[in-house]
Amino acid sequence: MTDGSRRCATVAAAIAGLLLTGCTGTRIKRLSGPAFLKQAEQTEQVGSFVWTSYIGSTQQKAYLEYGHPAFIGGGMQTTVYWTPLSELPTNIVAQIKTGTRPWTNWMDRVGQDHKGTAP
Repeated sequence: MTDGSRRCATVAAAIAGLLLTGCTGTRIKRLSGPAFLKQAEQTEQVGSFVWTSYIGSTQQKAYLEYGHPAFIGGGMQTTVYWTPLSELPTNIVAQIKTGTRPWTNWMDRVGQDHKGTAP
């Protein structure tokens, strides 16, 4: 299995899992390329109540996960945003197709800023 097909299978399994688990707090929504890029900028922001994470791609789509507290009731509400790769800039698509993450999730960077420094 190639990296691309493995990534595709992983994203498809994650989305299927969200749908099949009956998570009422999870939605899937298509964004235009420009709106997706604007939402992807949120991956840089550190937050405890709201987050956006790049979760991967298939051969034709890219996916972000956005979470925030539910407005009614308790818990969190999650939205999986997707957009066709054809609507993204070519440099972003090239990164995705080579397996390079075009956006770094803030959670992945925690602790990396202070490597090698004493606590």
